[in-house]
Amino acid sequence: MSLVEWNPLREMEREMTNFFDRSPFSFFGMGTYPRVDVYQTENDIIVKAEMPGVSKEDLNVYVEDNLLRLSGRTRRHEEFKDENVYRTERRYGSFSRTISLPAEVKSEQVKASYNDGILSITLPKAEPSKIRGRKIDIQ
Repeated sequence: MSLVEWNPLREMEREMTNFFDRSPFSFFGMGTYPRVDVYQTENDIIVKAEMPGVSKEDLNVYVEDNLLRLSGRTRRHEEFKDENVYRTERRYGSFSRTISLPAEVKSEQVKASYNDGILSITLPKAEPSKIRGRKIDIQ
């Protein structure tokens, strides 16, 4: 078992995200999209994101520091005309979501795959940074 540095802002972000995700009142009629599961193993952080109806070519995955950004777009079919709509509940257009990761990762070794509307991302954990410091002599 390894120790994880406590970060109160990360805890607050997680609690706020959980609150709004579970709220019956979502902002602008939509909840957080795409919906994700983030978990970790001893060596990796795993992210699974639901993206039904999004083609692989319309997806982008970026990793920077301990942030993962998912972006892309869903497209309407050309025969879909507003004047013929009886009901529309699906979302169309661009989306972007940034997820803070629970540990530093090796961005050059991240792997992603897309199958049946699920984007799976494996992010290998980096060695925890050593505290760089030195003893200061008191004069």
